[in-house]
Amino acid sequence: MKLMDNGKVFEELIKICRVKGMRILLAPLEGYNGRLYKERIGISYDMDLETINKTLAHELAHAYLHYDKGNIVDNKNQSYEEQADRAANMLLETIQITGGAQG
Repeated sequence: MKLMDNGKVFEELIKICRVKGMRILLAPLEGYNGRLYKERIGISYDMDLETINKTLAHELAHAYLHYDKGNIVDNKNQSYEEQADRAANMLLETIQITGGAQG
């Protein structure tokens, strides 16, 4: 299977964010790759595109999985992080398999 270009993967992730009503901000995030706060995802812009995609998928996974957990911005719950990692990996693999076929 030929892997989708990282730019195309990013475009697909942005589409999913729009459907979810999320706003994305690329900004310097001292000490963090990404942050989720309410309907906003902050992504550190000083990373390569593959890492940006993984981080965006991870934060998007938090938005879907932990939306009802209140403010988890500085929560160090390892279980939440593992869940978000697994969901992000599944999301990225699904985008690769479908080739972004959802839209």
